Amino acid sequence: MLASTPKKNWMVFIASAPLALVPSSTSAADDNDAVVAAKSATVATAQLVNNFSTASFVGAGPLLSYRLGDITSRGQAAGDDSDFQSTSFSATPTIASINNRIEPILLDGKVSLVILGFERFDEIYLTAKGIALTLDRTSVTQRVTGVADVSSAVTGSGYTISPYYVMQLESGRLVDFNVGLGKNNLQTASAGVSAAPASDRAFLSVGTSTVTPLTKNSDVQYKAALGYTYDGVEEYTQSDGTIVNKSATQLTQVTAGANYTLRLDSFSPFAGLTLVRNWFSTSGNAGIQAREYSSNVLLKMGVNFSNESVYGSLSVQGERGKTSVQAYAGLRY
Repeated sequence: MLASTPKKNWMVFIASAPLALVPSSTSAADDNDAVVAAKSATVATAQLVNNFSTASFVGAGPLLSYRLGDITSRGQAAGDDSDFQSTSFSATPTIASINNRIEPILLDGKVSLVILGFERFDEIYLTAKGIALTLDRTSVTQRVTGVADVSSAVTGSGYTISPYYVMQLESGRLVDFNVGLGKNNLQTASAGVSAAPASDRAFLSVGTSTVTPLTKNSDVQYKAALGYTYDGVEEYTQSDGTIVNKSATQLTQVTAGANYTLRLDSFSPFAGLTLVRNWFSTSGNAGIQAREYSSNVLLKMGVNFSNESVYGSLSVQGERGKTSVQAYAGLRY
Protein backbone atom coordinates (compact mmCIF):
# COMPACT_ATOMS: atom_id res chain seq x y z
CA MET A 1 0.00 0.00 0.00
CA LEU A 2 1.09 3.52 -0.61
CA ALA A 3 -0.05 4.65 2.81
CA SER A 4 -1.35 3.20 6.04
CA THR A 5 -0.65 5.96 8.53
CA PRO A 6 -2.17 9.41 9.10
CA LYS A 7 -0.70 12.59 7.73
CA LYS A 8 2.19 13.92 9.82
CA ASN A 9 3.18 17.47 10.62
CA TRP A 10 6.19 18.85 8.78
CA MET A 11 8.43 21.88 8.78
CA VAL A 12 10.41 22.17 5.56
CA PHE A 13 13.18 24.46 4.39
CA ILE A 14 13.28 24.72 0.62
CA ALA A 15 16.92 25.05 -0.38
CA SER A 16 16.16 25.21 -4.08
CA ALA A 17 13.39 23.73 -6.18
CA PRO A 18 13.69 24.51 -9.89
CA LEU A 19 11.26 22.32 -11.78
CA ALA A 20 11.12 21.45 -15.45
CA LEU A 21 7.95 23.34 -16.03
CA VAL A 22 8.15 24.72 -19.52
CA PRO A 23 5.25 26.47 -21.21
CA SER A 24 3.73 25.15 -24.38
CA SER A 25 2.61 28.50 -25.67
CA THR A 26 2.07 30.72 -28.60
CA SER A 27 3.12 33.15 -31.23
CA ALA A 28 4.44 36.51 -32.31
CA ALA A 29 7.06 38.39 -30.31
CA ASP A 30 5.07 41.61 -30.09
CA ASP A 31 1.60 40.31 -29.31
CA ASN A 32 1.87 36.94 -27.57
CA ASP A 33 4.18 37.67 -24.62
CA ALA A 34 1.16 37.52 -22.32
CA VAL A 35 -0.13 34.10 -23.29
CA VAL A 36 3.36 32.54 -23.22
CA ALA A 37 4.02 33.73 -19.67
CA ALA A 38 0.49 32.87 -18.55
CA LYS A 39 0.94 29.32 -19.79
CA SER A 40 4.22 28.87 -17.89
CA ALA A 41 2.58 29.93 -14.61
CA THR A 42 -0.44 27.66 -15.15
CA VAL A 43 1.68 24.60 -15.93
CA ALA A 44 3.79 25.25 -12.82
CA THR A 45 0.67 25.60 -10.67
CA ALA A 46 -0.98 22.46 -12.04
CA GLN A 47 2.08 20.30 -11.35
CA LEU A 48 2.54 21.69 -7.85
CA VAL A 49 -1.10 21.11 -6.89
CA ASN A 50 -0.95 17.56 -8.26
CA ASN A 51 2.11 16.75 -6.14
CA PHE A 52 0.62 18.50 -3.10
CA SER A 53 -2.64 16.54 -3.27
CA THR A 54 -0.87 13.17 -2.88
CA ALA A 55 1.56 14.30 -0.14
CA SER A 56 -0.40 12.54 2.62
CA PHE A 57 0.13 9.19 0.88
CA VAL A 58 3.67 9.35 -0.50
CA GLY A 59 5.39 10.99 2.47
CA ALA A 60 6.17 14.40 0.99
CA GLY A 61 5.52 17.36 3.24
CA PRO A 62 4.69 21.04 2.94
CA LEU A 63 6.82 23.75 4.48
CA LEU A 64 4.49 24.27 7.41
CA SER A 65 1.70 21.92 8.44
CA TYR A 66 -0.62 22.41 11.40
CA ARG A 67 -2.91 19.66 12.56
CA LEU A 68 -6.16 21.14 13.77
CA GLY A 69 -7.31 18.07 15.70
CA ASP A 70 -8.54 14.49 15.47
CA ILE A 71 -12.23 13.79 14.95
CA THR A 72 -13.78 10.42 15.75
CA SER A 73 -15.57 9.42 12.57
CA ARG A 74 -18.72 7.49 11.78
CA GLY A 75 -16.92 4.30 12.75
CA GLN A 76 -17.47 5.11 16.42
CA ALA A 77 -21.19 4.55 16.03
CA ALA A 78 -20.39 0.95 15.13
CA GLY A 79 -18.12 0.58 18.15
CA ASP A 80 -14.86 1.14 16.27
CA ASP A 81 -12.88 3.76 18.21
CA SER A 82 -9.86 3.44 15.90
CA ASP A 83 -11.57 5.19 12.99
CA PHE A 84 -10.32 8.80 12.91
CA GLN A 85 -10.09 11.71 10.55
CA SER A 86 -7.50 14.48 10.78
CA THR A 87 -7.83 18.03 9.52
CA SER A 88 -4.80 20.16 8.67
CA PHE A 89 -3.75 23.51 7.25
CA SER A 90 -0.45 23.86 5.41
CA ALA A 91 1.71 26.27 3.40
CA THR A 92 4.21 25.21 0.73
CA PRO A 93 6.53 27.62 -1.11
CA THR A 94 8.59 26.56 -4.12
CA ILE A 95 10.41 28.03 -7.11
CA ALA A 96 9.88 26.69 -10.62
CA SER A 97 12.65 27.57 -13.04
CA ILE A 98 11.71 27.88 -16.72
CA ASN A 99 14.26 27.01 -19.39
CA ASN A 100 12.67 26.41 -22.79
CA ARG A 101 15.18 25.84 -25.59
CA ILE A 102 12.66 24.72 -28.21
CA GLU A 103 12.91 27.19 -31.09
CA PRO A 104 11.59 29.57 -32.31
CA ILE A 105 10.41 30.90 -28.91
CA LEU A 106 12.96 30.63 -26.11
CA LEU A 107 11.96 31.34 -22.53
CA ASP A 108 14.04 31.75 -19.39
CA GLY A 109 13.02 32.78 -15.89
CA LYS A 110 11.06 31.54 -12.90
CA VAL A 111 7.67 31.21 -11.31
CA SER A 112 7.58 31.54 -7.50
CA LEU A 113 4.61 29.85 -5.86
CA VAL A 114 3.01 29.50 -2.44
CA ILE A 115 0.27 26.94 -1.98
CA LEU A 116 -2.08 27.19 1.02
CA GLY A 117 -3.98 23.99 1.67
CA PHE A 118 -6.85 22.83 3.86
CA GLU A 119 -7.31 19.05 3.95
CA ARG A 120 -9.25 16.31 5.69
CA PHE A 121 -7.48 12.95 5.75
CA ASP A 122 -9.34 9.72 6.60
CA GLU A 123 -6.95 7.30 8.28
CA ILE A 124 -9.15 4.22 7.87
CA TYR A 125 -10.59 4.64 4.39
CA LEU A 126 -7.38 6.33 3.16
CA THR A 127 -8.94 9.28 1.38
CA ALA A 128 -7.86 12.92 1.26
CA LYS A 129 -10.29 15.73 0.42
CA GLY A 130 -8.95 19.25 0.25
CA ILE A 131 -8.84 22.65 -1.35
CA ALA A 132 -5.75 24.68 -2.19
CA LEU A 133 -5.22 28.36 -2.86
CA THR A 134 -2.08 28.89 -4.94
CA LEU A 135 -0.44 32.31 -5.30
CA ASP A 136 2.23 32.74 -7.96
CA ARG A 137 4.65 35.39 -9.20
CA THR A 138 6.04 35.16 -12.75
CA SER A 139 9.27 36.73 -14.04
CA VAL A 140 10.51 35.62 -17.46
CA THR A 141 12.49 36.81 -20.46
CA GLN A 142 11.25 35.71 -23.86
CA ARG A 143 13.25 35.70 -27.09
CA VAL A 144 11.98 34.90 -30.57
CA THR A 145 14.77 33.58 -32.81
CA GLY A 146 15.15 33.91 -36.55
CA VAL A 147 13.98 36.91 -38.57
CA ALA A 148 12.01 38.34 -35.63
CA ASP A 149 14.96 38.07 -33.18
CA VAL A 150 13.27 40.18 -30.48
CA SER A 151 13.33 39.87 -26.70
CA SER A 152 10.76 40.95 -24.13
CA ALA A 153 10.28 40.89 -20.36
CA VAL A 154 7.13 39.70 -18.63
CA THR A 155 6.20 39.84 -14.95
CA GLY A 156 2.92 39.06 -13.29
CA SER A 157 0.99 37.65 -10.37
CA GLY A 158 -1.83 35.14 -10.29
CA TYR A 159 -3.95 32.87 -8.14
CA THR A 160 -5.71 29.52 -8.50
CA ILE A 161 -8.40 27.84 -6.39
CA SER A 162 -7.98 24.06 -6.61
CA PRO A 163 -10.20 21.43 -4.97
CA TYR A 164 -8.85 17.85 -5.03
CA TYR A 165 -9.74 14.32 -4.00
CA VAL A 166 -7.39 11.37 -3.54
CA MET A 167 -8.25 7.78 -2.59
CA GLN A 168 -6.36 4.55 -2.13
CA LEU A 169 -8.08 1.39 -3.38
CA GLU A 170 -8.02 -1.96 -1.61
CA SER A 171 -5.45 -3.14 -4.14
CA GLY A 172 -3.10 -0.39 -2.92
CA ARG A 173 -3.48 1.69 -6.08
CA LEU A 174 -3.75 5.44 -5.58
CA VAL A 175 -6.16 7.56 -7.66
CA ASP A 176 -6.12 11.39 -7.62
CA PHE A 177 -8.39 14.07 -9.10
CA ASN A 178 -7.41 17.76 -9.33
CA VAL A 179 -9.13 20.79 -10.84
CA GLY A 180 -8.16 24.47 -10.78
CA LEU A 181 -9.58 27.85 -11.82
CA GLY A 182 -7.86 31.22 -11.53
CA LYS A 183 -6.54 34.44 -13.06
CA ASN A 184 -3.18 35.98 -13.91
CA ASN A 185 -2.38 39.73 -14.16
CA LEU A 186 0.69 40.48 -16.27
CA GLN A 187 3.00 43.34 -17.23
CA THR A 188 4.83 43.10 -20.58
CA ALA A 189 7.63 45.26 -21.98
CA SER A 190 9.31 45.00 -25.39
CA ALA A 191 11.19 47.68 -27.40
CA GLY A 192 9.71 50.49 -25.32
CA VAL A 193 6.13 49.24 -25.63
CA SER A 194 4.31 48.01 -22.51
CA ALA A 195 0.93 46.48 -21.67
CA ALA A 196 -1.04 45.07 -18.74
CA PRO A 197 -3.12 42.12 -20.00
CA ALA A 198 -5.04 39.66 -17.83
CA SER A 199 -5.66 35.96 -18.42
CA ASP A 200 -8.04 33.25 -17.25
CA ARG A 201 -6.59 29.86 -16.36
CA ALA A 202 -7.96 26.38 -15.80
CA PHE A 203 -6.55 22.88 -15.39
CA LEU A 204 -7.76 19.35 -14.77
CA SER A 205 -5.80 16.18 -14.02
CA VAL A 206 -6.55 12.54 -13.22
CA GLY A 207 -3.76 10.21 -12.12
CA THR A 208 -3.19 6.70 -10.84
CA SER A 209 -0.11 5.12 -9.26
CA THR A 210 1.01 1.97 -7.49
CA VAL A 211 4.15 0.63 -5.79
CA THR A 212 5.54 -2.87 -6.41
CA PRO A 213 8.27 -4.23 -4.05
CA LEU A 214 11.18 -5.88 -5.84
CA THR A 215 13.37 -6.84 -2.89
CA LYS A 216 13.39 -6.07 0.82
CA ASN A 217 15.04 -2.71 0.13
CA SER A 218 13.82 -1.71 -3.31
CA ASP A 219 10.59 -1.00 -5.17
CA VAL A 220 9.17 0.43 -8.38
CA GLN A 221 6.44 3.05 -8.51
CA TYR A 222 4.31 3.09 -11.65
CA LYS A 223 2.28 6.21 -12.45
CA ALA A 224 0.05 7.34 -15.30
CA ALA A 225 -1.83 10.62 -15.64
CA LEU A 226 -4.05 12.64 -17.98
CA GLY A 227 -3.84 16.42 -17.72
CA TYR A 228 -5.38 19.46 -19.43
CA THR A 229 -4.50 23.16 -19.12
CA TYR A 230 -6.13 26.24 -20.64
CA ASP A 231 -5.07 29.90 -20.74
CA GLY A 232 -7.09 32.67 -22.34
CA VAL A 233 -5.90 36.30 -22.65
CA GLU A 234 -8.63 38.84 -23.34
CA GLU A 235 -8.19 41.65 -25.89
CA TYR A 236 -5.98 44.47 -24.55
CA THR A 237 -4.35 47.71 -25.71
CA GLN A 238 -0.58 48.34 -25.63
CA SER A 239 0.99 51.65 -24.59
CA ASP A 240 1.51 52.61 -28.26
CA GLY A 241 -2.22 52.22 -28.95
CA THR A 242 -2.00 48.84 -30.66
CA ILE A 243 -5.00 46.61 -29.94
CA VAL A 244 -4.07 42.97 -29.41
CA ASN A 245 -6.80 40.43 -30.10
CA LYS A 246 -7.70 37.82 -27.52
CA SER A 247 -5.73 34.56 -27.66
CA ALA A 248 -5.75 31.16 -25.99
CA THR A 249 -3.67 28.01 -25.55
CA GLN A 250 -4.76 24.48 -24.75
CA LEU A 251 -2.55 21.54 -23.81
CA THR A 252 -3.67 17.95 -23.25
CA GLN A 253 -0.94 15.68 -21.91
CA VAL A 254 -0.76 11.95 -21.20
CA THR A 255 2.15 10.57 -19.16
CA ALA A 256 3.13 7.06 -18.09
CA GLY A 257 6.31 6.05 -16.32
CA ALA A 258 8.16 4.06 -13.69
CA ASN A 259 10.49 5.10 -10.89
CA TYR A 260 12.96 2.68 -9.23
CA THR A 261 14.07 3.34 -5.63
CA LEU A 262 16.79 1.56 -3.61
CA ARG A 263 16.24 2.11 0.12
CA LEU A 264 19.44 2.16 2.20
CA ASP A 265 19.84 3.15 5.87
CA SER A 266 19.57 6.93 5.42
CA PHE A 267 19.72 7.36 1.66
CA SER A 268 17.45 6.24 -1.17
CA PRO A 269 18.86 6.68 -4.68
CA PHE A 270 16.25 6.57 -7.45
CA ALA A 271 15.93 6.73 -11.22
CA GLY A 272 12.87 7.06 -13.40
CA LEU A 273 11.63 7.22 -16.97
CA THR A 274 8.36 8.79 -18.14
CA LEU A 275 6.81 8.74 -21.60
CA VAL A 276 5.04 11.99 -22.54
CA ARG A 277 2.43 12.57 -25.24
CA ASN A 278 1.27 16.16 -25.95
CA TRP A 279 -1.66 17.65 -27.89
CA PHE A 280 -1.17 21.42 -28.09
CA SER A 281 -3.18 24.12 -29.85
CA THR A 282 -3.33 27.93 -30.01
CA SER A 283 -5.97 30.33 -31.24
CA GLY A 284 -6.54 34.05 -31.72
CA ASN A 285 -3.18 35.33 -33.03
CA ALA A 286 -1.14 34.83 -36.17
CA GLY A 287 2.64 35.05 -36.41
CA ILE A 288 5.45 32.97 -35.00
CA GLN A 289 4.09 30.01 -33.03
CA ALA A 290 5.65 28.26 -30.07
CA ARG A 291 6.26 24.54 -30.40
CA GLU A 292 5.83 21.53 -28.16
CA TYR A 293 7.14 18.10 -29.15
CA SER A 294 4.21 15.72 -29.64
CA SER A 295 6.15 12.85 -28.03
CA ASN A 296 8.97 12.95 -25.54
CA VAL A 297 10.87 10.96 -22.93
CA LEU A 298 11.60 12.41 -19.50
CA LEU A 299 14.54 10.99 -17.52
CA LYS A 300 15.05 11.67 -13.83
CA MET A 301 17.55 10.49 -11.23
CA GLY A 302 18.61 11.55 -7.76
CA VAL A 303 18.73 10.64 -4.09
CA ASN A 304 16.40 11.09 -1.12
CA PHE A 305 17.83 11.19 2.41
CA SER A 306 16.11 10.85 5.77
CA ASN A 307 16.65 10.21 9.47
CA GLU A 308 14.44 10.76 12.52
CA SER A 309 14.12 14.54 12.12
CA VAL A 310 15.69 15.65 8.82
CA TYR A 311 14.93 14.65 5.26
CA GLY A 312 15.50 15.97 1.76
CA SER A 313 16.06 15.25 -1.91
CA LEU A 314 18.42 16.13 -4.74
CA SER A 315 17.56 15.23 -8.33
CA VAL A 316 18.14 16.16 -11.96
CA GLN A 317 15.75 15.59 -14.85
CA GLY A 318 15.80 16.29 -18.54
CA GLU A 319 13.97 15.83 -21.80
CA ARG A 320 14.40 17.17 -25.30
CA GLY A 321 14.61 20.96 -24.99
CA LYS A 322 14.11 21.07 -21.20
CA THR A 323 16.25 20.43 -18.10
CA SER A 324 15.95 21.03 -14.36
CA VAL A 325 17.56 20.41 -10.99
CA GLN A 326 15.47 19.96 -7.86
CA ALA A 327 16.63 20.11 -4.24
CA TYR A 328 15.02 20.59 -0.85
CA ALA A 329 15.65 19.78 2.81
CA GLY A 330 13.15 19.54 5.63
CA LEU A 331 12.63 19.07 9.37
CA ARG A 332 9.88 16.85 10.81
CA TYR A 333 8.09 17.69 14.02
